[in-house]
Amino acid sequence: MSSETPAPVPEPEEVPWKMLSPRAPLAALFPILGIVVRPLLGAIIPAFFMKGGGLPVLLWGFIFLFAAVSAAALLYDVATLRYRVVGAHLEIRSGVFTKTSRFIEAARVQNTEVLQPFVSKLLGLVELKVETASGQKAEGHLRGLTPRDAQALIDALHAARGHEAPALAPAGAPGAAEGEVLARMRLVDLLRYGATATGLGVLAVVMGALNELVEAFHEWMLPWMSARWAALAKPGMGWASAVLVVLAGLLVLWLVNVVLAVLRFHGFRLVDTGRHFRAMGGLFTSRQVTVRRERIQQVVLDEPLLRRWLGFGSVEVETAGVRAGREPAERAELVVPVVPSDRMEALVERLIPGLPATLGALSLRPAHPKSLLRARIRSVGVSVLVATPATFLLWPWGVLAWALLPLQLVGAWFDWRFQGWLITEGLVVVRQGFWRRRTTVLQRSRIQSVKAVQGPLERGYGIGHVQVAVAGSHVILPCVSWDEAWRLIDALPSPRRIRQPPPGVRDLPGAADGGTPSAPDAGSIGCK
Repeated sequence: MSSETPAPVPEPEEVPWKMLSPRAPLAALFPILGIVVRPLLGAIIPAFFMKGGGLPVLLWGFIFLFAAVSAAALLYDVATLRYRVVGAHLEIRSGVFTKTSRFIEAARVQNTEVLQPFVSKLLGLVELKVETASGQKAEGHLRGLTPRDAQALIDALHAARGHEAPALAPAGAPGAAEGEVLARMRLVDLLRYGATATGLGVLAVVMGALNELVEAFHEWMLPWMSARWAALAKPGMGWASAVLVVLAGLLVLWLVNVVLAVLRFHGFRLVDTGRHFRAMGGLFTSRQVTVRRERIQQVVLDEPLLRRWLGFGSVEVETAGVRAGREPAERAELVVPVVPSDRMEALVERLIPGLPATLGALSLRPAHPKSLLRARIRSVGVSVLVATPATFLLWPWGVLAWALLPLQLVGAWFDWRFQGWLITEGLVVVRQGFWRRRTTVLQRSRIQSVKAVQGPLERGYGIGHVQVAVAGSHVILPCVSWDEAWRLIDALPSPRRIRQPPPGVRDLPGAADGGTPSAPDAGSIGCK
């Protein structure tokens, strides 16, 4: 009787770890210094204005020692970071005092973003961000990769999903499209985009510097002007300084918006590679975003009034890897800054197929008529809250604040008049606003939850609105009747078992026999 010894099973080959480039700490030096120094500025700057010479020398020593140790620890973290792709996971190990191991499933990756800041460009390196739907920032952020290593990591992630990865566009080679170019920005387009921008972040910076402008004007400019134009020194001419300061603030706001637009979107191109959409651009910091076609959740058409008059708007593309808590244009993964109005529908059709007709010809269902009364009551309340204290504190000029009331009422009517919504077999289309019109095209298959909301004023009028949530974002439909709101939450995202309506909602068809009403067909959903 013979016995055979089974052959030993070979152990699986260990996937080797990969390191960042040896030049990675140099590329990460300036971002790390910004991370360390920014929180300390709030404590350091006031110390210069303290009496008695400010903080003690010993305390200054502790502050700078803490900053130096923190920066050194972060740089050492970058220098020792390791990564590898094992099976269907990306594993990243980092940390000095606290060791961290991150596992990112390749199938959960929403999009990849390749950045090349100015310092990294000089060193021939790039940064790679791997974004999922888990939070506000990228789950995997690798600073200091060579372009070849970045492409190899992107290839490995796509291979783990069974997809072919698009190649990175070579830096400094704007002609290498490797796909159909859907949009391309010229310098004149960026100037138009920046000149018509009204970003709240830039406005906050300008308003924060307005006080300094006023002080500088009164300290330096006003004496110089008064010595040459005696008319400005006469009593009652203080308004001239105020007008000049306001004009200076508006000019600074306009210039900052123009410069930011050129820096961010210089050389911008949007390329359709077949399975992916790739956007690239940037002057000092090159940015390349790759979005998988099937990961797109919604497309937003941003058309402020001034841009509509000039015949263009912007298109924002959002996936589940959304940056929560930012302005809409910053929250989107992909932004096409300038799109002619007559080409918007064709671009949206490429991004999210299925529009039944051009957006301008869509028969959007209007908001409920009673929602206009709600909007007017809110406008009157806001106007009274602003104008009443202004009248007493700024008498007699504060009376002019009551002019806000008719302006608010007119604005409420325009906003209500141009609202609309539509539900098709695969899409949800919502249009909001007149002064800044935003049209959202949302895929029903991406809907995570739907809820009906009814405030105190809405309850009195028997109306409500529906909020549709996708991963990391949501869209609110215009007001409808409360019965219609419950029909909508039962029809979205797809027909399913209908819940019993809450007490107070009148019986719907199909509920007379004690059962639940059936889900309406998507094409029959309308506003009552």
